[in-house]
Amino acid sequence: MKKKLLLTFLTICILSCSKPKEGFTIKANINGLKDSTMVYLFNGDTWNMIDSTIVLNNKFAFAGKLNDPVPISFITKEHEIYPDFWLENKEIEINASIEPLSEKDINFNKLSIGSKTNEVALRYKELTDPIHDNRGREYQKISKKIITKEEFDTYADKNFDTIKKVSLQFFLENPNNYFSIYEILNFRKVFPKESSQEYFNLLSDKMKNSSYGKKLDTFLSTKPLEEGDDFVDIVAENLKGETIKLSDYKGKVILLDFWAGWCVPCVKQIKEEFPTIIEKYKNENFQIVSFSFDVERSRWENASKKLQLSWPDFSNLLRMGSNPVALNYSLEQIPTSFIISEEGKILKRVEYEDNLEEELDKVFNIKE
Repeated sequence: MKKKLLLTFLTICILSCSKPKEGFTIKANINGLKDSTMVYLFNGDTWNMIDSTIVLNNKFAFAGKLNDPVPISFITKEHEIYPDFWLENKEIEINASIEPLSEKDINFNKLSIGSKTNEVALRYKELTDPIHDNRGREYQKISKKIITKEEFDTYADKNFDTIKKVSLQFFLENPNNYFSIYEILNFRKVFPKESSQEYFNLLSDKMKNSSYGKKLDTFLSTKPLEEGDDFVDIVAENLKGETIKLSDYKGKVILLDFWAGWCVPCVKQIKEEFPTIIEKYKNENFQIVSFSFDVERSRWENASKKLQLSWPDFSNLLRMGSNPVALNYSLEQIPTSFIISEEGKILKRVEYEDNLEEELDKVFNIKE
């Protein structure tokens, strides 16, 4: 046991003392975490684990280097520390107890010291929290029969309009920081494109060339795909690690299916509709190609095997909200499919509520 604790202590010391030049260090002291607990550093933007370490005497540490600041949180097997805080290439100190950190409404940004991005995030949160709280109080009135569901919906629409107005004003007044540009990306389908362009024009060259700035630029410069447009090529890997291109299948009518293993309607559609489609059009010049927005390879692999996907299925394992593929295809929800002609033209965008088989019948001139 002594050897194990010594090894643990040495590991933490190495992490604490090996700060890369211009990198970050996190030094956390969180009462209530047991010795040898594994702590994972979770990237809230990509939904991937950045690193892991172990606890000794309530303390743990991380060190590394980021290209751009990211929202992160800590996860253990026993506790999920819900709130994100912004990690940047600075020395971050955190002192707290595990009980409040496990509550969903805790403001973790207040407990971390050293991140300038957090200061902006805190000011925004303090500005918008009262608006969100008002919505919550109104919602509680439904169960007490003080207001009807219809009356709440009317209030909620007005409340959301207030959130949009207040948020946009805040971002325009506080443009050159990573929190604002990250949130502008999250609001990209809510704000008029002209407003997002106005915000982008305020950015410094450094911010425009950041990973978030490039994504926003892609969104602003990308015209939503319409019928008759050329498809945008996608390059990613399948589960075997082989590089797949959507353009590899040009020359056939392609059903480009966007899905994920965590998406219940996606799984339902593939399970219930795709077998019929495959059988019905087996003699046609037809190819299904699926692109997954899973971020966990294991979840993608398990779902693909369970569904017995026998057609090309690839992914870049990036979160849908910040995925360039989602930006290029103007995706806000899945399942969504695109029917692409043999010449590579977009024939139809098919949402989940649409009749996919009926749309394919039109392409192949099949009449029931």
